[in-house]
Amino acid sequence: MLQTIKRLTKHSIVYGIGHIISRFLGFLLLPIHTNIFTPEVYRTPALLFSSLALLNIVFTYGMDVAFLRFFILEESRSKRERIFSTAFLMILVTGVGFAFLLFVNPRPFSEIIFRSPEYVTLIRLAAGILLADALCLIPFLVLRAEERSAQFITLKTLNIAFNFGLNIWFVVILRKGVESIFLANLVASVFTLGTLSPIIFRWLRPVFHVGTLRELFKFGLPYVPSGLSVIVMDQVGRFFLDRMIGKEATGVFSAGYKLGMFMALVVAAFRFAWHPFFLSTSKQEDAQKIFARVLTYFMLVTGAFFLLISFFIREIIGFRVLGFGLVGEDYAAGAAIVPVVMLAYIGYGVYANFIVGIYLKKKTIYLPFITGIGALVSIIGNRLLIPRLEIMGAALATFLAYASMALTLYYVSRGLYVIPYEWKRIFKVVVIYGILFFAGILPFGGSCISLRLLLLVSILPILWLFRFFDADERSAMMRMGNRILGKR
Repeated sequence: MLQTIKRLTKHSIVYGIGHIISRFLGFLLLPIHTNIFTPEVYRTPALLFSSLALLNIVFTYGMDVAFLRFFILEESRSKRERIFSTAFLMILVTGVGFAFLLFVNPRPFSEIIFRSPEYVTLIRLAAGILLADALCLIPFLVLRAEERSAQFITLKTLNIAFNFGLNIWFVVILRKGVESIFLANLVASVFTLGTLSPIIFRWLRPVFHVGTLRELFKFGLPYVPSGLSVIVMDQVGRFFLDRMIGKEATGVFSAGYKLGMFMALVVAAFRFAWHPFFLSTSKQEDAQKIFARVLTYFMLVTGAFFLLISFFIREIIGFRVLGFGLVGEDYAAGAAIVPVVMLAYIGYGVYANFIVGIYLKKKTIYLPFITGIGALVSIIGNRLLIPRLEIMGAALATFLAYASMALTLYYVSRGLYVIPYEWKRIFKVVVIYGILFFAGILPFGGSCISLRLLLLVSILPILWLFRFFDADERSAMMRMGNRILGKR
């Protein structure tokens, strides 16, 4: 079992390192944008990027999850080419149509997103970004399916680096304003499509198979409402804040939420490796036990990372070089929501763990119901909590939405595919991490860096003391310790 999980860990680490590198370059945009633009101005790209996330679901209509499943499980080269060609050509045709609609009729979309017709240029740039990103989707999925994680991350990192360089040129040097953020994004997306062209030419054939398309739609279309619901949970708080509190609160929340993306890096790295892993591992006799152990380790790792960032987030954003910090001084209040946002992303990672049964049994028809509950909780939560708690209310609504979605999926999935999750061990992790968290943020702990460091290094000893690790894990840890000591 441990050897099998090592394969998941290997690819998760590669994806994770790559995501950290690429997202670090993305994070570098945060101090650039928040030190140059006021919260009221920063609200504009924040709302449009949230809208792009929603529209991206429309441009891909569940083709990503369907393609990945059928491509991985198909062993014939010719049938794989047929799946690739059908999916890619379909996205090409519909993507051009959707982008054309946005480009020639941008005013209504500007009114909906910004409550103003003044942003038609941004909408047209967004149309190009959406089309280029949609065409990149299938080639990137091929890299994931083939477990070519290093190449996947290299290309993703090149995209972010190119985007970052263009932002420096347009925003910092030329001072072109908010529009230049999206111009840089468009150029970077087209550049990335060019780097993926060898993969496209390797798999694309003049084939369009209606039967294959029907199978892809049957599996993937239920992901459209579910995908929209997930994006609603993740993004809708900005729109509630913009309309209920104001532009400044929207900008501060968006910056704070982006800081919470520290956890999103970890969860995204896991998710990229998780789907190919559980599809291939499902053929093993001990697959259910492996999947159960993965959830335990997921909680163990993400919980420790949650403590690390939560304990030192104020020091992280307070560090300044030449007067520039990770966020501008006007955005410092956003640090308060970071732990809650990270918990929300952990909830999303738990949801990804529970998806196995629905995925393997082809019961994606349940997903709109499950994610719809999460979206409903998010909308109601934002409506009720924001007037009382402002940006913290929006963060709490996001956490409650992801938690409710994961819980609902668990109860549905356990009737389809039984996985003996290690609930006693998970309970120990949650309780121990919870106690450490509150000890670190109480007035005394919060003001003492040494105490917070001590709490972090005490995680493994405390888990060992409370017999969290089983015999095999203890033996493996002792062997690893002996090797480390031996090298010294």
